Amino acid sequence: MNKNEINPYLKKQLESLGEVPDRDLRQSNTGREMFLAEAKEVKAQQTQQFRAAQKRRKTIHRISLVRKLAGVFAVLLIALTSLGGTVYAAQSSLPDDLLYPVKTLTEDIQIGLETDPEDQLDLYASFTNRRLEEIQAQINAGEEVSDKALDRLEQQTEKMLQQAARVGEKGLEKALLQVQQNLQKQNQLMEQLGKQTPGGGAPDLVKAQEKNRERLELVENGLNEPQGFQETMKERKENSDNPGQGNGGINNGSGNSDSPGNSGNTPGSENMEGDPGSGNGKGTGSN
Repeated sequence: MNKNEINPYLKKQLESLGEVPDRDLRQSNTGREMFLAEAKEVKAQQTQQFRAAQKRRKTIHRISLVRKLAGVFAVLLIALTSLGGTVYAAQSSLPDDLLYPVKTLTEDIQIGLETDPEDQLDLYASFTNRRLEEIQAQINAGEEVSDKALDRLEQQTEKMLQQAARVGEKGLEKALLQVQQNLQKQNQLMEQLGKQTPGGGAPDLVKAQEKNRERLELVENGLNEPQGFQETMKERKENSDNPGQGNGGINNGSGNSDSPGNSGNTPGSENMEGDPGSGNGKGTGSN
């Protein structure tokens, strides 16, 4: 077989194909339109399925988030309920009880949230009465009076005095009368407690009585001279805020301090004895 001749088998297969008819444009366009419509429908279905799946995922996420938040809220509710119960239970606690710090903390929070000076004064008066009730309860139970109650009574009584000084001029007399009544009540109960305990009461209780009498005298003077009371309380507050400042030693009433090194009287000054051989025996030896 010549290399240029077509393979007889292949030639026979090609002859069987016959002539290819011309392409029908209308049928072609119709087929194309049907294909595009079907493709568009498939795409729409896929988009719809994707959106449905996405919506399901969002729904599942929301449900999961709601469940988590519900769990958090449940924990917070339990915590707040427990805290509220703890705070409520702490109100009847005594100084040596485990919940007593919670009780005093709620008092500090109440004071911090109150802005009106007269209402703050009422709170301090109420809290000092609590301390007296705690002391009375410990005495009735045969227990030793707690230093915690006495220390807090001392602090809150002083705060009560300071708060009275902050009240305006018009309300100062009423505030002082309120403080006076509270101090008298403290004094009466302390005297009663002193009689109920051997030896006239614990040293701390006796010391508290002495301070109470001093405060009562201060308030009585304040009723006569309100401005003097306010100035005195201002000085007391400055001294408590800046301990160790002032004259630098014990005041002897002459305006000079008794502490060594005060510039009033130092060794070698003109009113002190000089060292032997200094020239004139007095002063610093200057001529």
